[in-house]
Amino acid sequence: MLPSRHKRFLFKYSLIPPKKWRSVATFFVAIIVGMGLFLIDFSNASSYLSDDPQACVNCHIMQPQYITWTHSSHREVANCNACHVPQGNVFNKYFFKAKDGMNHASIFTARAEAEVIRALPPSVEVIQNNCIRCHQDQVTDAKLASFVVDHVQNRTDRTCWECHRDVPHGKVRSLSAVGAQIEPIREYTPEDYSVVPKWLRQSMDEISTHDEKK
Repeated sequence: MLPSRHKRFLFKYSLIPPKKWRSVATFFVAIIVGMGLFLIDFSNASSYLSDDPQACVNCHIMQPQYITWTHSSHREVANCNACHVPQGNVFNKYFFKAKDGMNHASIFTARAEAEVIRALPPSVEVIQNNCIRCHQDQVTDAKLASFVVDHVQNRTDRTCWECHRDVPHGKVRSLSAVGAQIEPIREYTPEDYSVVPKWLRQSMDEISTHDEKK
């Protein structure tokens, strides 16, 4: 049993409202919880737990980055998280992802995004570390150290994209300089959706059927 002074301390401020206000408080709490669940479902929040690059274009301001990545050599070997999220441990990964996601969401909601999106210093550090993690053989090539001047410094004292500027997103583009994404975004697209118009698909089927009968 707790001493009476401890009980007085614990229950000095009760979270339960007076009886006459309980129905009103319950109503507003239900609204807040319901709106929270609705926002989680509407924003496809669960998709951000995956490594699917299409999760990054749930908000449309990332279209230039997604489209240029799909046309890069990195598409076959690395997704967005492989470069933009720490890979040391799962806790650090999702903490950074949540922090970065909240920053992106708040900027997008306030319509305060810059015309040209650039990585912030914490992201620059993460990206650089991941470049070295994947390309450490090129960075630490002992054969080059003996005859390339400042070999180590050139590969560690500056970011990789100071030289490799077009990897993997090409030249810097503004939000209005890249066209709309024609590839369907799975989170918002019915399973039977196709970018090929219905009339064209029917015409193609008719031609295919005609050729098979010959």
